[in-house]
Amino acid sequence: MIRPIRKTTDPILRQTTSEIVNFDLELETLIDDMVETMRQNNGIGLAAPQVGVSQKVLVCEFNGDKEAKLPSFPLTVLCNPNITKSSKEEVNMVEGCLSFPGMEILVKRPREVTIAAKDRYGKEITISAKGYYARAIQHEIDHLNATLLPDHLQETDLIFVGTGDLGVPALLELAKSPQFKVKLVVTGKAEVTSRTHKDNVNLIKEIAKKYELPLIETENINNPTIIAKIKALKPKIGVMADFGQLIKPEILNLFPLGLINIHPSLLPRHRGPSPVQQTILEGDKEAGVTLMLTANKMDAGDVIAQTYVNLRGSETTTILKNFLAKVAADQLLNILPYFLAGDLKTVAQDEKEVTFSHLFKKEDGFVDEKTPAVTVERKIRAFDSWPKVFTIKNGKRIQLLAAHFNQDGDLIIDRVKPEGKKEMSYADFIRGYRTTLTFKG
Repeated sequence: MIRPIRKTTDPILRQTTSEIVNFDLELETLIDDMVETMRQNNGIGLAAPQVGVSQKVLVCEFNGDKEAKLPSFPLTVLCNPNITKSSKEEVNMVEGCLSFPGMEILVKRPREVTIAAKDRYGKEITISAKGYYARAIQHEIDHLNATLLPDHLQETDLIFVGTGDLGVPALLELAKSPQFKVKLVVTGKAEVTSRTHKDNVNLIKEIAKKYELPLIETENINNPTIIAKIKALKPKIGVMADFGQLIKPEILNLFPLGLINIHPSLLPRHRGPSPVQQTILEGDKEAGVTLMLTANKMDAGDVIAQTYVNLRGSETTTILKNFLAKVAADQLLNILPYFLAGDLKTVAQDEKEVTFSHLFKKEDGFVDEKTPAVTVERKIRAFDSWPKVFTIKNGKRIQLLAAHFNQDGDLIIDRVKPEGKKEMSYADFIRGYRTTLTFKG
């Protein structure tokens, strides 16, 4: 019979377990139910408290994983287990738990253990286990001793580097995660808008203040004083997103495990400053996020992980970038424990496949009647935030804010903003200005 698994704050997970005294039919039924429940939930181990029974019995089984190079181990049933010997060598590895779905953290355990126990019939047995087998047994013995997965949380010190909005969800998740301690946030100084002469809001800075994270705001991260501060913190790893400043080798060398860079494209495609805009302009069918190790050459570091996203062809830069920022945060938090454990292999980028995105200027938003309709529509979506798309009609600048293709493949302008006027529908524009905007089909 499959039994419900007790989860998270269920008090039975913290109760003291009693030793098995009677090796009877009731115990046989419990063990069979535990094995069936474990297999049904794709687990590799289960302890009695996880099915609501405060007794010292555990089961474990694993069919192996060739890709991860983890050997199988047989169905094992242990009653009243005790670890009698542990190796001095300890190993970090990512663990999950059926009682804490979604939680995956680094846990350090002895590589080898010897266990004295009784089997399901009451016979005394001794098991010598190593590697993944030893880890599974130790995990379940923890449950019998009311030690749970969150009790093994290890804080990893890191430094976050970023200025633009792409890194906002990632910093939020890192700030809230008990697995990581953000020792320092380094951000660029906010730019001043030409229209209002006010500072743009730096959301990275706002998050740092909200979570009381140490903050440095600088126009030059390579300043010797900043380098000295980073060095003094001795971070194991760093995370960077949307920073916009050159990182010199002197800083990169301060991170033993590297500085992970979040890049919103499927590298090596669209290296450079504007990958999301370039993705839309070129009509790519898919976008994505790449986590890579920062290298001396721009966006050329080894790839740690990538996430692919299919595009519908209607995304704007604002919408797509915000979505990819959330994807990046999820990806980062998912892979970091495995990366820290050394379970992920980086892959060099194929230099033959490299393409570059451009640093766009205001004049790149210009279109006229000779501009292909496909280009106009893509530019409207790609430049929705900046530099905006515009055309000149009767000596006046007209911004094109929204457009779409109808079923016949004709470009339909939806919203415009004439020079010196408020945004309006294209229909209102035609009525008020008695002119139309046409582009090459």
